[in-house]
Amino acid sequence: MTPAGENESIPSLVCPACHGALRLGAGSIQCQSCQKTFEYEDGFPNLILGGRFGDEPNAERTAYEEECNLHTAQHYLLPLFKDLFGGAKREPRILSLGCGTGVDVDLLGAAGFDMVGIDCGARSSAWPHREHRHRLLLANGRHLPFERGAFDAVYCGCVFPHVGTVGDSHTVRPDYFDDRRELASEMSRVLRPGGWVLVSSPNRKFPLDIFHGRTVENPMPRLNRPGDPFLLSFEDYQNLFRPTGCSSFQLLPVNGYWGFVRRKKTAKGRLSMLPVDALFKMISQPAFSGLRNTPLNPWLVVLGKKEAA
Repeated sequence: MTPAGENESIPSLVCPACHGALRLGAGSIQCQSCQKTFEYEDGFPNLILGGRFGDEPNAERTAYEEECNLHTAQHYLLPLFKDLFGGAKREPRILSLGCGTGVDVDLLGAAGFDMVGIDCGARSSAWPHREHRHRLLLANGRHLPFERGAFDAVYCGCVFPHVGTVGDSHTVRPDYFDDRRELASEMSRVLRPGGWVLVSSPNRKFPLDIFHGRTVENPMPRLNRPGDPFLLSFEDYQNLFRPTGCSSFQLLPVNGYWGFVRRKKTAKGRLSMLPVDALFKMISQPAFSGLRNTPLNPWLVVLGKKEAA
């Protein structure tokens, strides 16, 4: 198929294998250094190296995640990036790693940010409907197809727990830590000195995982056993990113990140989420910030900064 838009406008695009220059043709993409050839998938550049995420296409789940991601982009990411880049002399260039349906790329792009989104899963089925679809491409976060220092910020929501797992499951492979370390290294590589890295996921210290495996039919949260490496803690993220040159880590407030849009459509759902909503609002207050790195906090939002050269 023909490319979905003017993909040449994607900034600093290079071969994910050798970081050589790419020639984007009408039917294929070729590295001018190692001669590796890539194809287009549904009109989008497929630069995946290192495997795809093992999720299955699911229209209902994709629609639900689009609602959730739209809420997060509107109520959390947009205010945060406006605060981080207030007064910038140029449009901040931001990479959404694991962008899913790509709705965040649309919303932040419309707000004046120079956005690029990548994913290697089935949520890309929603991309043809995106306004900024020319800024979306298929790629694996462990092998990013961008030049060193290409972005002012790189963020990913609940990506790390799914790296190094057996398919789309909660079971990690023996080499899971190496895969996660590779992802952190790549995120730092494409980040300019002084740029921001933002990661979020359920807190490994919290005894229940209320964000994976729950359905309307089975609303019970997954038991998060001590020592289970599927989820990550604040210390886990620091241990992954510090060797890459990132520091100044902080746990941000969580209020506004989750809208619980599906649960809030019914009275029963709204009632069930009241305790979590109240907890998020409490630990988001400065007076209770010390609780963010404890077993009382279900969700982590970690902000770090790449050290200046």
